[in-house]
Amino acid sequence: MDTRDIAVAKAETRRAVAESLAQLTPSRRRAAGIAVAQRVAGLPVVQAARTLMAFLSLPTEIDTWPLLRWAWGDGKRIAVPRIEAAGGTAATLRQRTMVAVLLAPADVEGVATHPAVRPGPLGILEVPDAPPVAVAELDVLLMPCQAVDRRGNRLGKGGGFFDQFLRMPGLRAARIVLAFHEQVLDEVPVGENDVPVEMIVSDAEVLTFSVGRGAPRPT
Repeated sequence: MDTRDIAVAKAETRRAVAESLAQLTPSRRRAAGIAVAQRVAGLPVVQAARTLMAFLSLPTEIDTWPLLRWAWGDGKRIAVPRIEAAGGTAATLRQRTMVAVLLAPADVEGVATHPAVRPGPLGILEVPDAPPVAVAELDVLLMPCQAVDRRGNRLGKGGGFFDQFLRMPGLRAARIVLAFHEQVLDEVPVGENDVPVEMIVSDAEVLTFSVGRGAPRPT
């Protein structure tokens, strides 16, 4: 499959998954966020971690707030993504990069009500005024997806920021995707720049992979 065919296949997969996610009820979304948080909190690699990097979830994504509250209660630091532009506010996607910044604990009802969180220039929730966290300090990286397959291939929203971040020198963090069960497919289209993950945690199961081999290990 050439580059153009892969791009078309990715767009079709993103659209199909978006239609599936649109059918989820608010109660199902809440329950899924809690179930994923419980599964992640029970992982040995997460229990041993000092610093987690997690995404600030949008309404279409697994709610990460239950997990963040648990992590703070367990004494962990939380880092979150921030998209920075090398060329100012008019920068193209290629001129933007993702960095990790610290998120301070807050006793609020959800991610969007955290006093330090604001919508970023790309519509992603961010912390505009926060100190950076060196990638070498990250023990676990919890990532969103549009879809992910049962061999550890992740399909993002199209910006490529996480794939770029995963290639940063010094990053040793365990790579874990959080997903609704509806986002876990048998196969997703991938290109040469897509980086596989080590684990998928959904509200239905946990899948662990030998990165580079794509073979799931029972968990």
